[in-house]
Amino acid sequence: MWIDSIPKVELHCHLDGSIPADVLLQLCRKGMVRVPQAREDFLKLVRADEECGSLADYLKSFEIPLRCLKSEEAFYQAAYHTACAASGENVRYMEIRFAPLLSASDALPAQAVIEAVAAGLSRARTETGIICAILLCGMRQFTDEMNLKNLELAKAYLGKGVAGVDLAGDEAAYPNELFREYFARAGEAGIPFTIHSGECGRARNIELAVEYGAARVGHGIAMRGNPRLQELCREKHVGVEMCPKSNLQTGAVAGIGEYPLREFLDNGLLVSLNTDNRTVTGTTVSQELGLMEEHFRLTKEEGKAVMKNAIRTSFADQWTKEKIAREIDSWE
Repeated sequence: MWIDSIPKVELHCHLDGSIPADVLLQLCRKGMVRVPQAREDFLKLVRADEECGSLADYLKSFEIPLRCLKSEEAFYQAAYHTACAASGENVRYMEIRFAPLLSASDALPAQAVIEAVAAGLSRARTETGIICAILLCGMRQFTDEMNLKNLELAKAYLGKGVAGVDLAGDEAAYPNELFREYFARAGEAGIPFTIHSGECGRARNIELAVEYGAARVGHGIAMRGNPRLQELCREKHVGVEMCPKSNLQTGAVAGIGEYPLREFLDNGLLVSLNTDNRTVTGTTVSQELGLMEEHFRLTKEEGKAVMKNAIRTSFADQWTKEKIAREIDSWE
């Protein structure tokens, strides 16, 4: 089946929501985090329901991973095993995002978190060949001081494992108007950035993301049925990081029939297909491709185009972009 063998690129994957379940259970035991002993009961806590109905309910599944990510070793293992799992479905390039300041403390500096993740990803590359980069997430609920610290960390580690920054969190409560200065400073520093925008129904957030200079938007669902905004993204070559199954779970769309993949592809947007959270959502890139093939007749050639879009809009260096693009082009 073409979906299994196609070289894949994933741009939107949260580390804390993607730690393989068995690895996460081991981290819980090592970290003295009390969880159910039965695997099925454990999975109910770390995996969102098929239709949990809201982003708030979906985010409850992150409580246990965040309690486990309290040491350099935990971050190292989480990064290594997440990348290896992706490699197992032939992901060739991957950007993994997380917010180091969510876990940083006096005993665990943010720098140590970043270096541990980078080391885990480096080991995965040595063993499997997968190329990974880190995106550091600012959080909408953070103070301005904390988010500016996130930018300083990105500047310090840019090209040393880190490839860019993101902004995540409650998009409805903290709209993009509040973060103009954050992204202005990112642009001045030459830090590539993507912004979670349009996941919760507000098209204005996507418009602002483009205005701020975002290379990509996360989710982008709110521009469905908005040809003007789609044209803007097309003209600016803004990548759209689509995460179908996650969007269905959180209620970003009411049902699969309303998912705008076909609309976005037909209108020439630079769409990529991503998991968002491999464990919380219970998915892989292959499963996302299969879902789109089943419901929207995604063809093999369109699958190749989606992967080419992803590497084109990635924050990889030019050598990596050309290498992965050649792999996709030569795949049959």
